[in-house]
Amino acid sequence: MHKRSPDFCLIETMRLERTGQVLRLALHLQRLRRSAQQLGFSYEHKAILQALAPSMRRRYHSAQRLRLSLAYNGAISIQQAPLTPTATPVLLHLSPFSAQPQPLLRHKTDARHHWHTGEQFLAQHPNYFDVIYYDQHGYLTEGTRTNIYLWTNGQWVTPPATQDLLAGVQRQYLINKGWVQEQPIHYQQLLPSSRLRVSNALRGWLDATLY
Repeated sequence: MHKRSPDFCLIETMRLERTGQVLRLALHLQRLRRSAQQLGFSYEHKAILQALAPSMRRRYHSAQRLRLSLAYNGAISIQQAPLTPTATPVLLHLSPFSAQPQPLLRHKTDARHHWHTGEQFLAQHPNYFDVIYYDQHGYLTEGTRTNIYLWTNGQWVTPPATQDLLAGVQRQYLINKGWVQEQPIHYQQLLPSSRLRVSNALRGWLDATLY
């Protein structure tokens, strides 16, 4: 009996600069390769670089949103669109309920059902940038589209990757630089005066306000 192939794709959403450079490309491909290996997807590094090459050979008037999708059989698709600016600080909403553990939370995929409620809230409240979640023990995990950071005891901290969360590419870059440390953050640590930031590969590291 043949094993049924997954009905989702692995994705990487990347920032393509006006010069044609994909920001943090090596980290994106490291994460994609790791997920492909763990989930049994076919991954051909050379084929992926060839698929990205046409977008990277051009120059642009503004930064671009570049989305790479990798199917289980190794098929690759690329989508591209201009990236609109983001005003800061961005506004965050704390989810009123905890996120349930899901097997795909540690991988970036187009299977987004576990974020449906948060994405629905954002669609109805366009002034908000993201919804932040916590686990069944009350510890922050991530947002629907970002990782979160809290300034505490003289340093920036972010929830550890040992929790059920997607370790973002920008997050990894900040950790590699030594600008951020991993540390559990309980949602009760968040106060109206808390100094917060969020990050993703498209937007970078943004000042944020919880409301």
